[in-house]
Order: sequence, then C-alpha cells, then structure tokens
Amino acid sequence: MQRYKNSKEDIVTKLARFHIEFESIHPFIDGNGRTGRLLINLELMKEGYPPIDIKFTDRLRYYEAFDEYHVKHNISGMSDMFARYLNRRLDLYLSILDK
Repeated sequence: MQRYKNSKEDIVTKLARFHIEFESIHPFIDGNGRTGRLLINLELMKEGYPPIDIKFTDRLRYYEAFDEYHVKHNISGMSDMFARYLNRRLDLYLSILDK
C-alpha cells in the first residue's frame, strides 16, 4: 500500500487500484478476496472512513470490474463500486445521527 501513498488519486480510486493489483497476484492459497477486502477496510478506517461490505449479490459486478481493469485498463468499475458502498455507509451513519 505504501507505493500508493504519494498518488494524486482520491482514496477510493487508490484503494480500487490497490485491490485489483493485490488480487491479481493471489499471494495465498485461499482467502485472497477476503484478505484484500480486509486491507481495503483497514486503509479506509486509517483515513477516517467507515468500512465497506461488498455484498455477495454484487459479485458479478465485482468480477466484471476486474475484467474491465485488466482488459481496458479502466479502474472506474471498481472505484465506482467502492464509492457507492462508501456513500451508502456514510448515509447510514448520518441517518443514525439524525435520529
């Protein structure tokens, strides 16, 4: 993650790029996706953001985001997904504060 620190990209785009590149090397026999998603949440929380939870129902969109990056070098599929989840979580927190 250190190499992404100096990037001019926003936090969501940085983490989307990190996640795709981390998942591409498959460093573990099992649990690569879970480990990668935990790392994403660790970095979000270190920056003051709440963790996100990528839903199983979005797995097709999640896998398509990997393909889009590897085929077209387009990070927007994953970064848009991360941003939507982050916005939903922030909206939830704000609604709790509103009550």
